[in-house]
Amino acid sequence: MFKRILPALGLLVLAPLVGEYLLGNIAIDALPMIIGLIPLYGGGALLIREVARRWRLGWPGIILLGLAYAVIEEGLLTRSLFDPDYVGLRLLDYGFIPGLGIGAYWTVFVLAIHGVWSIAVPISMVEAGSRRPDTPWLGKVGLTVSAVLFVSGGAVPIALAGSAAYPLSAAQIAWTLFAAVALIVAAFLSVRFRRSPLSPPASAGPWTVFAIAVVAGLAFWLPGLLALVGIKLESIVPAWITVGFYLALYATMTLIVLRWSRRVGWGAWHRFALGAAGLVTYAWHGFPQPPSFPAPAHVDLIGNAVFALAAVGLLAIVVVRLRRTVPAT
Repeated sequence: MFKRILPALGLLVLAPLVGEYLLGNIAIDALPMIIGLIPLYGGGALLIREVARRWRLGWPGIILLGLAYAVIEEGLLTRSLFDPDYVGLRLLDYGFIPGLGIGAYWTVFVLAIHGVWSIAVPISMVEAGSRRPDTPWLGKVGLTVSAVLFVSGGAVPIALAGSAAYPLSAAQIAWTLFAAVALIVAAFLSVRFRRSPLSPPASAGPWTVFAIAVVAGLAFWLPGLLALVGIKLESIVPAWITVGFYLALYATMTLIVLRWSRRVGWGAWHRFALGAAGLVTYAWHGFPQPPSFPAPAHVDLIGNAVFALAAVGLLAIVVVRLRRTVPAT
């Protein structure tokens, strides 16, 4: 039984490690905080994975459920989608939409962070190293436990904020729930649009997939990197251009991956290449990213190096396990 649930336990821990620590958002001296993050990040990732595999939603379903998770976390829990002065960063000013009370730039940015890196990347890594990547790891009891973990984890950011939590209006709560439910419904409906594989075989090998995904990751973080060196986009580029850039990037990568995945020959190594690119992207991004909780510069640097090396080690382990079960292409 332990071997059967070991991947689930690994996902519980890996999701917050990738989502916050490898990202560089939390330094290594705050590693004990992971205890409070496991229920939300790990419980959410595990719940999404188990639901998607139990109902055979595939990767489109996982991505859509990941976006629903992002909407819930940032809309109802941390409330960064609506709080104009969230952690003092004024995240909504760039591309603020008065009618919705959200920042267009921050919305399209942060939802992708959670949907891709907090959820999809950890799931892809654990599944790639698992002997049962396409089947549920847990029974009904385990599924219930993961749901309870996620719900209890959602109470953590609200409890930490206390009376300082940004007050949401009834309309904001309603629209957030509507968006989350719509994404969940879309995830379950996505199976109806699944098509048979196409021939000829996929022309893109795993290394090509990896390289293009790494470039896409660099493009995604480019605005943030410019901000870190003092170049603020709001002073030189209208918000609609930046938002359009992100939407075009998402659409392009979605179409490319969907086209690749429909070709005969698309398999475990290609999926691993996408997840590995996401992991590598966070590994390098952690170094320039300042932690949200102040930490000495040398501690932050050491932590970034430790987490990056751990990510490389994880990739090596998964490669070894994949070679035992799937021929390299």
